[in-house]
Amino acid sequence: MQNADNIRISDSEREQVVGDLGRHLTAGRLTIGEFDQRVAQVYRSTTQQQAHQVLRDLPPAPQAVATARPGAPTTRPSRRRIPGHQRIEWLAWLAAGGINIAIWGIVSLATGVMIYPWPIWVIGPWGLVLLGRTLLGREGGCSKITDALHDERIRVVVGR
Repeated sequence: MQNADNIRISDSEREQVVGDLGRHLTAGRLTIGEFDQRVAQVYRSTTQQQAHQVLRDLPPAPQAVATARPGAPTTRPSRRRIPGHQRIEWLAWLAAGGINIAIWGIVSLATGVMIYPWPIWVIGPWGLVLLGRTLLGREGGCSKITDALHDERIRVVVGR
């Protein structure tokens, strides 16, 4: 039978340990340097035991205190948050679409005739792709590059 702490750790479990470290950082128990070193150690770990070693000298992580109003539901429905890079993609889509509509409107006003609404061919397909990726949680095809950059950042933090 395998020891429960010696099983491989998942990415979500690593994120939980990093979250605990973040709560200790905000509580003043860790300095930024210590936090960075411990986070790098968590991301290098392959087992739960290795990851939890960074918490060995810390008390249980302080939890956020929720103040509930009488008669109010105690839990909020979970909302899926759009990642930062997808928000940037949506802002780029909005900006490009706005510029194309403005150009189309100016040309239509200048000629006195409402010309063919060509911006739909810029806005439509791009928007559909973004909507599909956002709803399905799909990421771009450069995950190998971003993984390599992430690994490089960890090496820089650790000092290797």
